[in-house]
Amino acid sequence: MIFRIHFQTEGCVKMKKRIFTVILLLCAVLAAAPAMSAQKTLTFSMETEIPVLDPQKSNAAPSFTVISHVFENLIRRVDGKTVPGAAERWETSEDGRAITFYLRDSKWSDGKPVTASDFEYTIKRLLDPATAAEYAFAAYYITGAEEYNLGKADVSTVGVKAVDDKTLVINLKEPTPYFASFLGHGSFAPSRRDLVEKYGEAYATDADKAVYNGPFILKEWRHEETKILEKNPAYWNAGAVKLDRAEIMVISDTATALNLFENGEFDVVDVPSNLFKQYQDQGTAKLIFNGALDWMKFNLRDNPAKPWLRNKNFRLAVGWAIDRESYTLASTKGLYVPALRFILPIVQGVDGEYGAEYPLDFYTPKGDAAKAKEFLAKALDELKIKASDITMEYLIQDQEETRLMAETLQQQIQNVLGINVKIKLVTRMQRQQLEANGEFDTVYSGWMPDYDDPMSYEEIWTSSSSHNSAKYSSDAYDKFVEGALVEKDPRKRMDMIFEAEKRILEDAPLVPLQLRRKAWMSAPNLKDFGRPLIGAEYDFAFAYFE
Repeated sequence: MIFRIHFQTEGCVKMKKRIFTVILLLCAVLAAAPAMSAQKTLTFSMETEIPVLDPQKSNAAPSFTVISHVFENLIRRVDGKTVPGAAERWETSEDGRAITFYLRDSKWSDGKPVTASDFEYTIKRLLDPATAAEYAFAAYYITGAEEYNLGKADVSTVGVKAVDDKTLVINLKEPTPYFASFLGHGSFAPSRRDLVEKYGEAYATDADKAVYNGPFILKEWRHEETKILEKNPAYWNAGAVKLDRAEIMVISDTATALNLFENGEFDVVDVPSNLFKQYQDQGTAKLIFNGALDWMKFNLRDNPAKPWLRNKNFRLAVGWAIDRESYTLASTKGLYVPALRFILPIVQGVDGEYGAEYPLDFYTPKGDAAKAKEFLAKALDELKIKASDITMEYLIQDQEETRLMAETLQQQIQNVLGINVKIKLVTRMQRQQLEANGEFDTVYSGWMPDYDDPMSYEEIWTSSSSHNSAKYSSDAYDKFVEGALVEKDPRKRMDMIFEAEKRILEDAPLVPLQLRRKAWMSAPNLKDFGRPLIGAEYDFAFAYFE
């Protein structure tokens, strides 16, 4: 930009100074404009591709992370609180069995209005046996929901009804004060019937095979590479959305992602476990429990070739053979910490954290080789076999960190019990599919709570749960869980939950391994970027750059 201005008089000289001052300010603004524009785009990566983006068929945190930003549920979870979403308000009946949601004026990204019928359809689709949704159990609090999902009743018995375009009524089997918060989970994100019917199995498999009512729209989805989200101008609360764009790349190598962050190309990054201590000492890495509790899950289906999998004493032998303290130090350098019980201790109890109100260390951090051998001896006697006869396959995803986890467990269990442990490495998507199909001996699995309550862990292990791929079945466990679901007294309810936790640890369909912590860093000027304990891995709906 070149300016040629000629001034001759004294007045013109004064004017000259003013004009040049304005020009300098203009140049400064123009020079800053690209930087300001760049700060409207958030860039980060995920380690794996999202398996599916259909809300009712999703079952993994990476999927729910994207779902929570392109769809708007009846409610939204922000900083651990339940706030209005597509519903501007709701009322609970005096007996606590009915919740009426009043929808605000809002639109889909193609301009069509969001209606109560969209949410009625969504919940019934979640429960439809043909959908085969792993999260169908999340709606079992609704009258007729479980019966319909199990094929024992017609859809007309499900207690969800759109009274008109703006009013949705949900009837519950029992008063459940915390039910509204469940509706923020990704499986309750709305799907529109006309598009589901148009695309069938291809629904939401590409960016253009769905419409969106959330803060962002999925503009582009290059599978196994990049997802590009752009601000949704039709979103009802678009004024609160400060970012114009989010670019989410798929990078399996954590060191590569870290280098991109260090070079200023990423705004958020998880720190690899082998480096977290270094960055923590520098004061740049933040540590959080991300809500995940990992375990080794056993397949309890009848398998004549491997009867030991159904033997409780064998499973307890495996549980006691693990030195969790050494395991977490070897595999994650102490980033993860030993899990000695079934339920994440920091979820909400009655008046405080559940773990503080109901302390329990079922296992010890170092394990107990002598006790493990005692349980194994009982199992061998019951099965009439030798330890050398036993082979157990451990299914786990093929990543650097998880390979080390598997090898550490393999060595510990073989050294203590004298059995043969084989490792089967597959992609994350393959592991999830094999686990869901029951095609495993044992599998590296776990759970992140869908709501801030211990029941989020327990309901997935009932005999009728669609997520119970282990096929664990215990009348005693089911009785405690079912009692807790209907108990109105908070303390009695939590007592039942605690009894159920002890029961499942004694039956050992799972062996707890570790509580996951995340070490992560973000750009210093990135604000209001959340790492939720529940549901999605990230919350950037209202994030911004200073």
